[in-house]
Amino acid sequence: MKKTFFVLFGAFLLFFPTPGPAQPDEAVRALEMVKKAYRSLGSLEARFIQTDERPEMGVTVQEEGVLFFTPPDRMKWEYEGKRPHTVGLNGSKVWIYTPSREQAVVRDITSEEMRRGAATFLGGLEEIEEDFTIQSRPTSSGEPIPLEMFPVGEDFPYDRLSILVHPESGLIEKISIFHKLGNITTIAFRDIRTGLSLPADFFEMDFPGGTEIIEP
Repeated sequence: MKKTFFVLFGAFLLFFPTPGPAQPDEAVRALEMVKKAYRSLGSLEARFIQTDERPEMGVTVQEEGVLFFTPPDRMKWEYEGKRPHTVGLNGSKVWIYTPSREQAVVRDITSEEMRRGAATFLGGLEEIEEDFTIQSRPTSSGEPIPLEMFPVGEDFPYDRLSILVHPESGLIEKISIFHKLGNITTIAFRDIRTGLSLPADFFEMDFPGGTEIIEP
């Protein structure tokens, strides 16, 4: 799973400052709705199910857990199940802690890298147009709003992000990541709670004594 998650985060290791293209009106309206929702939510907690489809291998892997998010750049993904692990983001660093290995992998991250990451772009919503061409379409009443996000540049590890947005709250309900190698990762959210108040140190690195810290 550590390899899989670093694929998701691979985009934030790349920084190619290219001016973003103009976005169609429908996409502008939908994106502004999302930005407004995340500006005012306080902190968020949601359960998620992550599905990794690997067609070439004929394998589908599913994991679930809980996401905690405080805009703009505090995030914690707590994976449950047979191989529990935590992925954290505190504005300047991102890490993966795996209890069974007594190991934490820690990396620096910039704001530009954050908004390019498939799993961290929520932390860079305000400038997201700089890195993606974004498309949408009109929808029927009550239908989730689709956003198709195509990276600007050729060096991202994925071809596009496909997002479904709740038509009333503006919160993201599902993210699909279409990797260049043909794999598809889908993260679906449910039981979303907003307006929470999480302590500032909730997102800080706090590993048990004896944890091996790896800083590649």
